[in-house]
Amino acid sequence: MNFNAGDNIYKFTLIKKLGGNFGEVWHAMDNSISKEIALKILEPSFEPIAKLLDEARIGNKFNHKNLLLIHYADIASVGGKTYTLISQEYFKNGAVTNHLNAHNFLPLPQALKVLQDILFGLEYLHNSGFYHNDIKPGNILMDDQLNAVLADYGIAGFSPSISPVTPKNSYKVHRAPETSGGSPIISIHSDIYQVGCTAYRLLNGISNLKNEFFALGPITYEDKKGKGKIPDLGSYQPFVPSRLKTVINRSLNIDPGSRYSSALEMRRKLEKLHFPGYWTTDGSSNLVGIGNKYSYQFQIEAKPGNLFNIHASKKSTASGNSTKVSDFTAKKLTGKQMEKLRNDFIAWVVENAN
Repeated sequence: MNFNAGDNIYKFTLIKKLGGNFGEVWHAMDNSISKEIALKILEPSFEPIAKLLDEARIGNKFNHKNLLLIHYADIASVGGKTYTLISQEYFKNGAVTNHLNAHNFLPLPQALKVLQDILFGLEYLHNSGFYHNDIKPGNILMDDQLNAVLADYGIAGFSPSISPVTPKNSYKVHRAPETSGGSPIISIHSDIYQVGCTAYRLLNGISNLKNEFFALGPITYEDKKGKGKIPDLGSYQPFVPSRLKTVINRSLNIDPGSRYSSALEMRRKLEKLHFPGYWTTDGSSNLVGIGNKYSYQFQIEAKPGNLFNIHASKKSTASGNSTKVSDFTAKKLTGKQMEKLRNDFIAWVVENAN
């Protein structure tokens, strides 16, 4: 494919390329109805046309605010090649990856909302007999009200009895252990695992897992994943609270039967979690804790002899006055002591901010 902004394809004018793995996705204008859409362009070299149309058939069946609506599909010849064109709903806010902060993670309240939204959509999908099989940050779009919308049904599976089926393909970074190997299967449990991978990356940093996959290679990566060593459940960032880690860890269990039995069950666990504080970044890319009445920060000062001072403070949102948080301010700490006190402060803000 070699398309450019401004190109006319059939009845569509291309505006801006949005991405795409198995083909290209463009922000486009449907000139027949003067409507902005997202246009997926697929070559028949990927799959026979009949199979390429499956995605449109699947997405057109759904009527749920957390699942991407596919309007229709066309088959058109461009430059002597035949393309499958899938017209789908366009969201100007793009993928959830556009909403990460400067440290490439999603602040806790937003992450919880996104996860609950996609589980809500996934519940509808499963009740309709489908497995998504490609849940990842790039396939989560944000609508005008910042609700999360699960997109891309290109490798979805169908099972009217909701029994496991053989997948068409897989996103190797997120696929569940049982989805690889000689007899791969997908199910409700493998979708739950992919939600867990997505949660882990949104909360800890979007590059997690993906960097490991490319560094280790697919064989070693799959081996470590099958042993429960990837994701590393001992390496959460300190601003991810333990109660949330417990929920995510269960979804990532290497035993499918030990994960949540449904998207509904996992969503209800997340809905019970409430935290008075969270961390994000400020305009200077520094970590900042947020509560209802105060914001929280820390400064670390290196001293001679490989020692450190740490100063924790909170600032009143109303008055702008800053005060020291004495329990987390100390001098002449070793590196390990400083790191522990810093992490304790970060965790304390999440659970105790006011």
